[in-house]
Amino acid sequence: MTTTAVETLKSALNEANPNKISDALAKVDLGSMFTIAEYDTGSITAADHIHLPSPGALVVQSVRVVAAGTAATGPRIVLDSGATAAQIGSTGIYVCTVNTAGTIITFEGTVTQVVVRYIPNPAADLTASFASS
Repeated sequence: MTTTAVETLKSALNEANPNKISDALAKVDLGSMFTIAEYDTGSITAADHIHLPSPGALVVQSVRVVAAGTAATGPRIVLDSGATAAQIGSTGIYVCTVNTAGTIITFEGTVTQVVVRYIPNPAADLTASFASS
């Protein structure tokens, strides 16, 4: 018995087969991934985290707290979810974290307005099965 490996969107993109590449690029919404998105929460109820719009962030370029409850205003260093959102000593430098899906940013205290600049995630899961049309 022979089995055929399931082709994923990632493998189709890596292969760059001219017969499949246009369908694969359309599925990931490549044009959106080449555009820096800016999300301004506007005035929100005090929370220690925010949810980025779907599909979330592939890469976070910058995070700035505009208004806050218990957190300080100003820019943040963005680290992965293994870190702890906190102030670094008495330096006035603050760290926020982003989850592995790129959808939730957590702060050291409550915030009431945040501006985030980021590159959006691909529109489709790269590990999903792929069949060109």
